[in-house]
Amino acid sequence: MRVAEFADRINLHRASVYHIFKKSSIDTERLKKIFDVLGYDFINDIIPKEDKPASPKQTILIAVEVDVESIQQLNLPEDFIRLIKIRK
Repeated sequence: MRVAEFADRINLHRASVYHIFKKSSIDTERLKKIFDVLGYDFINDIIPKEDKPASPKQTILIAVEVDVESIQQLNLPEDFIRLIKIRK
């Protein structure tokens, strides 16, 4: 992609794009626009993995109604079976 086309797509003048290239920092909104235009999120190339905050763990809860005989047939570890609460 030529610089002029890139400038048009991020709504800047060509000279302003060259100014961005020379700067050591960039506005996050402008950076997102560049990601969108280029179709590539290169943040992983910029920030070393050890500097990135850890992603929060997600917990998924699944409720399944199972009768006692079915639980025994699943061959689950005893510790897991003890965790299962059976409602009457």
